[in-house]
Amino acid sequence: MKEISMAELLGRWLARGALASGVIAVVVWLTWVMLDLKHLQSGFTLP
Repeated sequence: MKEISMAELLGRWLARGALASGVIAVVVWLTWVMLDLKHLQSGFTLP
């Protein structure tokens, strides 16, 4: 097992955090859009 530097560890942690945040943001945006479609029937809207 090769030694992992702090920078690499931090990079992986940040990448995982960014990915999780991105997924959550997309889910929230899609929920927002679906609610908008249900209420307004006006198509896609940006938050």
